[in-house]
Amino acid sequence: MSSQRRRKTTAARRVQYGALPFRLSTSSRPQFMLVTSRETRRWIIPKGWPKKGKPPRHSAAREAFEEAGVVGAIAWRSVGTFSYEKRLKNRRRL
Repeated sequence: MSSQRRRKTTAARRVQYGALPFRLSTSSRPQFMLVTSRETRRWIIPKGWPKKGKPPRHSAAREAFEEAGVVGAIAWRSVGTFSYEKRLKNRRRL
């Protein structure tokens, strides 16, 4: 087996910030907004790359507006994180 095949590839870790839009119903239970992408029509969480000098919550709010037209209050703290392997069109992974 060649050294190229044995060598493990480690993906670079890249950070994006996203928004999980919701509202409280009259019973104070959260109702989460479902969003689909324009291109693939798959269910998504609006997310995108950070802007230099801006806090993560501003990036999340911008993406919620750009991808879903959502405007609202932004939490100061994150509710969590999520990791995944992104497959690119040329079959590379990030």
